[in-house]
Amino acid sequence: MRKDFALFSALGLTGVTLLYIFEFLSLRLISATTGSILINFHVILAMLLSAGFMGERLTATKLAGVFLAFAGVLIITTGSQSMMSLSFVEPLGMLLMIVAAFCWAAYSVLSKKALVRYSVTVSTCAAFLLGTLYMIPFALVDGGMKALLDSTWVTWGSVFYLAISASVITYILWNRVLREAEITKVMVSLYAIPIPTAILSYFFLGEKVTQSLILGGVVVMLGVYLTQTSKSVNSTSP
Repeated sequence: MRKDFALFSALGLTGVTLLYIFEFLSLRLISATTGSILINFHVILAMLLSAGFMGERLTATKLAGVFLAFAGVLIITTGSQSMMSLSFVEPLGMLLMIVAAFCWAAYSVLSKKALVRYSVTVSTCAAFLLGTLYMIPFALVDGGMKALLDSTWVTWGSVFYLAISASVITYILWNRVLREAEITKVMVSLYAIPIPTAILSYFFLGEKVTQSLILGGVVVMLGVYLTQTSKSVNSTSP
């Protein structure tokens, strides 16, 4: 029982509490562009963790696919900017975002272990319950509870939307897929997120489709394809 509690606590801390704390603290110190690049290290970190702790093989095709997809994200994110022109001037903020990326990678690996013994619903609910409880002290220190109490119905509606659709449902679906596939192959699919985002932004927000977006999208999809078609092997028992 104590071992189960420790596993669920680790899930709550890495997937909820520490992930969001480090991510939001980081964004106070660095630009959103820099943050969006650094958070994408979670796929590379997850690939290394899954190889070390879950026995997933690091094939040449998988490595090439992951790094190619990451390069595509860089092209989409930075656009016409050179990497040297980005404001990498806040080392603490950068470090915090990399720690947040590590937290998401660790959560995915731990979830894979938990899903061997528990259902998706049990694992997700336990992680969210404990993660929320562990976050309450940080929210009290930061004055977040007062801000929520003084919020309008529109704000509360946004909070519930983010909590239910963008968090609970998403995490459940994520864990269902994670239970059936290799961690790296699931994680690399996140690199494709900017593509539907850009398409929806074009139709609903009137944003332009740039050359860097098209090029980056092609590179991302090629990287995802290479990763998904790399030879799967049975991981060692957690």
